[in-house]
Amino acid sequence: MNRTIAVVLFATATWITGPKATAQAKELKVDVPFHFTVNNISLPAGHYTFGFDPMLPNTLIIVDQAKNVRARAFILRGSIGEGREARLIFHRYGGENFLSEVGFNSAADGVFLPVTRLEKQARVNRNEELASIAGR
Repeated sequence: MNRTIAVVLFATATWITGPKATAQAKELKVDVPFHFTVNNISLPAGHYTFGFDPMLPNTLIIVDQAKNVRARAFILRGSIGEGREARLIFHRYGGENFLSEVGFNSAADGVFLPVTRLEKQARVNRNEELASIAGR
């Protein structure tokens, strides 16, 4: 009887913590060669790690090479299409770059960032270009 209870407790604990451990492990390391904006925060070109906040799973965190959190953004998680590789997608208007999408080598864990007021202002009378950077 005690063994059965122990097995059930172990299985329950594994089931509860399994998805959280997987979500925390998702990260994307990218060298971004240009300045860009995330959630109205301007970031310089450089090496960044993109991942999820372990306490707030619908929050994207962007960490610089010195391990400082540079930006946070509430995101929409969902499918970005079958077989997408790890990469960033930016919307570019003139010389301004806005992070739009983050792929984590999984169709189920794509991240879409909502369009901000700053991006809406940048789009006025400018053509949109897309820039894509592969991650590792």
